[in-house]
Amino acid sequence: MSADDHFRHESVQDRHSIVKYLQALTAGIEQGRIELGTSEHMLALEPGGMLELQVRAKRKGGRVKLAIKLHWREDDDEHAGETLEIKAG
Repeated sequence: MSADDHFRHESVQDRHSIVKYLQALTAGIEQGRIELGTSEHMLALEPGGMLELQVRAKRKGGRVKLAIKLHWREDDDEHAGETLEIKAG
């Protein structure tokens, strides 16, 4: 299922709204299907096999940035990585 397509969204949301989006992404990863979009355009993703996870965080001048990226190949099951630990609080 390889087709060139994209979706991008940027907004300012409260913490609780962000949690709901992250929970929906988590559920989609668990189920093997994530649908992103608006009423005008939807993009369906099917994460499977081995996924690459990147987590980056930085604090500079009173601003904080946390970036979470997932990468996978639609036809690749081979790569494994180091175990990451994330704790709340």
